[in-house]
Amino acid sequence: MKKVNHRRIPKQARGLQRYERILDAAANLFSENGFEVTTTNEIAARAGTSIGSVYQYFGNKEAIVAALSTRYVSALRDVTETVLGAGVNDLGTAAAADRLLDPIIAFHAQHPEFRLLWLGTELSDTLKSAMKDMDDEVVGRVERLLEARAPRISHERAHVVVTAMHLALKALLALIGRPENAGFKDRVAAEVKHMLTAYIDEVIREQEG
Repeated sequence: MKKVNHRRIPKQARGLQRYERILDAAANLFSENGFEVTTTNEIAARAGTSIGSVYQYFGNKEAIVAALSTRYVSALRDVTETVLGAGVNDLGTAAAADRLLDPIIAFHAQHPEFRLLWLGTELSDTLKSAMKDMDDEVVGRVERLLEARAPRISHERAHVVVTAMHLALKALLALIGRPENAGFKDRVAAEVKHMLTAYIDEVIREQEG
């Protein structure tokens, strides 16, 4: 992937609206066609603007991906901040799983282009770095939640458990993001939540035994 060539984020409302339209158009095209085959000319046409306007804000296609990365990581951080906030450890395991997973599943379902990037199909170095930071932050916070529920668990064991859950969730998101699975995803999500709930309950019982 080419070096990211950043330019500028507009300050005035009209320019900012054009900038966001370009990002929206790019997101849709990346989702439909993939990163490699999508061209900046196609992005400009989908956004209803000129190619000159695209290059006014983005030096190349990689810069568009970088801007999308910033947008998505910020939005997903807001989601996780809410679901990992106060009171989650006061819930039973099943209710906590609903609170943690439902908004994240919904986010990925609403943003299939992000799922494509996040799962590594078209992963840019920029997004890889941003998502590693985000994943590490979320895994660390969930580890601390698990350690609060099972005070006798070692940090190493908590890390392994949460990492396994994280990988299972990625597999779920890959499955439910496919259009042909639209009628199947709710049942799959329910089964995965059941599996993770049983897994966590078993880990907690193991520490209490």
